[in-house]
Amino acid sequence: MRRLKTLFFYAFIFLAISCNNEPDEAPLIEKTARIEIDFEGSVEQYLINFGVHSLYQRQSDFVKATIIQPGDLEWTQVIDEANTFNLSTSTNFSELVIESEEPVHTFGFNFNVVHTGDIPAEDFENLKATIKVFGDNAEVQTFQYTARPVGEVSEVLSEVVRF
Repeated sequence: MRRLKTLFFYAFIFLAISCNNEPDEAPLIEKTARIEIDFEGSVEQYLINFGVHSLYQRQSDFVKATIIQPGDLEWTQVIDEANTFNLSTSTNFSELVIESEEPVHTFGFNFNVVHTGDIPAEDFENLKATIKVFGDNAEVQTFQYTARPVGEVSEVLSEVVRF
């Protein structure tokens, strides 16, 4: 009888632990993602490299990203199988805006700039960028980026955002 009570006790503890009502993972919240990058400094002397990846909807459906501003700019490389969109440009603009074509719960981006090698003029300013991430038009996160001094290796800002 004592063994039976011990067995029932352990069975009760096991069931109490396994019947926890809390989900193991937070629910996926999907929002239209937008990234706005504002540039300051001598933009014309830099090659801008920006990539978006991992735009996921539902469990693993891919979503495309679109360059909104400047309107005449297109992706340098699109890898559909990897859900990756890359831009590498030396075009002179003060703002870059990218938006997901549909709501997503996760996305990642990489950003860096490389000085083109021209000898800086006296009025040269290292490039700075403010990168704002929005979900359904509400600001979610802000990142600051400052280019390394001319002649130094550039640093990459790499982030993954979940809503």
